[in-house]
Amino acid sequence: MLFDVITFGSAFYDTYLLSDEFLLQKQKDGVMLCQRYGKKITIDTYVVTTGGGATNAAVCFERLALQAGIIACVGRDHWGAIVRAKLEEEGVSLVHIQGSAQKMTSSSVALVGSDGGRTILVHRGASNLLSKKQVDWDRLHAKWFYVSSLGGDIAFLEQVIEEASKKQILVACNPGNGELKKKSSFKKLLPKMEVLLLNLQEAQTLLGQTEIKPESVFDLGVGLVVITDGRRGSKVYTSDREIISQKAFKAKAKEETGAGDAFGSAFVAGRIHGLSVKTALQLAALNAASVVRQIGPKEGLLFWPDAQRKLAKLQK
Repeated sequence: MLFDVITFGSAFYDTYLLSDEFLLQKQKDGVMLCQRYGKKITIDTYVVTTGGGATNAAVCFERLALQAGIIACVGRDHWGAIVRAKLEEEGVSLVHIQGSAQKMTSSSVALVGSDGGRTILVHRGASNLLSKKQVDWDRLHAKWFYVSSLGGDIAFLEQVIEEASKKQILVACNPGNGELKKKSSFKKLLPKMEVLLLNLQEAQTLLGQTEIKPESVFDLGVGLVVITDGRRGSKVYTSDREIISQKAFKAKAKEETGAGDAFGSAFVAGRIHGLSVKTALQLAALNAASVVRQIGPKEGLLFWPDAQRKLAKLQK
């Protein structure tokens, strides 16, 4: 089967807890979420959903009218069944998903503050067992590969790049900290990527710069480098050495998890649909703004007809 895009990365079972009793305290190095040890906290909102970079992106692509497959690993447990069911409900193909009895499905608990920010408790579980050896590479056919965090498995990423090169598949990459820590090995793969998606902190880590120098970004050799900076918007650095900027759309944030996945996958979806870089950036910003208005990384993801209407309004 030829997919429009296949996503690679993690799959999670997530719980979101919201409470007016969560205490936020500003410190020099950021905001602390603090609670008195031994105290009972009343939870006002309790939401259970699915997450992980690979599942969030796959669902985004499906909602934006693209056929998506996924390569991720879940446990052979109740939570893994829930993750599979949600993906199937959204139309994502499960042909290439991996299962393991060795570890439980990856999970997280997010403690969400009144400002939409959150502290996340993470158990990586089965996502860490994602194996390149279990991928049926000969049956992997797509126009694009979308690679989110692989837990620092550079060998896996190298295999993805190699397969993409052989089959003329375009690659978009939204790396995790594990990949960025292996800076030298990761940088060698960049010229073979069409799109690199980073937030500002990740770009600073990759480049070793506090103040991002455009020439350093251009010299990475990627077709398009997208750098997001939260409410301050985003920029795309093109292979033609142009910089295209996009302001973030105002949104009252309920919860911010998944905004980066929503932005990155929507940008790539726009490019797959043939949108210009500028219009794809607008689509990405609209999608991210929609997601933060809801709780969880998938609830607010736009569907293609609605996205088209919103884009059309911006063009007037």
